[in-house]
Amino acid sequence: MKIALLIHAHTNPDQLARLVSRLMHKNIDIYINIDAKADIELFKKNIENVHFLNNRVEVVWGRFSQLQQILNSFAEIVNTKIPYSHILFISGLDYPIVPMSEIVDFLHSNQGKSYIDYFKLGSDNWSNLMKKRFEYWFFLPERDIRNNRIIKKILQKLGFKRKYPFNDAYYGSCWFTLSIEAVKYLLDYTEKNPKVIDFFKHAGCSDELYIQSVLLNSPLNKDMVNEIYRFFDWGDKGKSPKILVSDDFPKIASSNAWFARKLDINIDTQLMDKLDQLNAKQ
Repeated sequence: MKIALLIHAHTNPDQLARLVSRLMHKNIDIYINIDAKADIELFKKNIENVHFLNNRVEVVWGRFSQLQQILNSFAEIVNTKIPYSHILFISGLDYPIVPMSEIVDFLHSNQGKSYIDYFKLGSDNWSNLMKKRFEYWFFLPERDIRNNRIIKKILQKLGFKRKYPFNDAYYGSCWFTLSIEAVKYLLDYTEKNPKVIDFFKHAGCSDELYIQSVLLNSPLNKDMVNEIYRFFDWGDKGKSPKILVSDDFPKIASSNAWFARKLDINIDTQLMDKLDQLNAKQ
């Protein structure tokens, strides 16, 4: 059974071409969704033997468009009717640490399991930040009265909070490897629950809430493994992990991760060279 490897990209066509060349495997089909803001032809001209997805959206960080692009990609892959075991989701700024054959063998030995980063909302500082992203309305039409600063203060003073549409709230990274059963469940739930989707259209960073909440509150929750096999460095303490460079290679090589995130061909190519050499030895 094959694996669908999904890449979302919006920049660095040359880097994406190099990445794709390292992902090729007889049991992997590669699908690429290019942000609708980018010129897709710049990517197509140097990349072959992949499937460029058609249902593209203009992605804006923090908005529902991030989640919409993921759901669009999943639906387009499922609609091919090819019997994939998993969809492995990465970005165009990721890079493999291990040979693809190792990942394929692992997933084929773990049919039905999904590898997803998740945390249950509690009372810690990060949970409180995530709660603020959905307790009040975001991204409403400009003239909507709920955008009024005074109205917002009144709602907060009255203790108004939007009710989360799941029994338990979960959040986590949007980079994961989902079983095809989990993907189909997610798409089916999305189609049947438009009111829940409307809730997340007015939440911040819904891509870090919705998928975890759907799957961890589902009958498939026992098959969700809290591991994504990605190497990140949040040392810069910003909204995104820092750009990795060749000095980070020892930590990356000693990790159990499949992919390193993030790399930038315009900042450091030596790290990619070192990872290629590591793969060649394994």
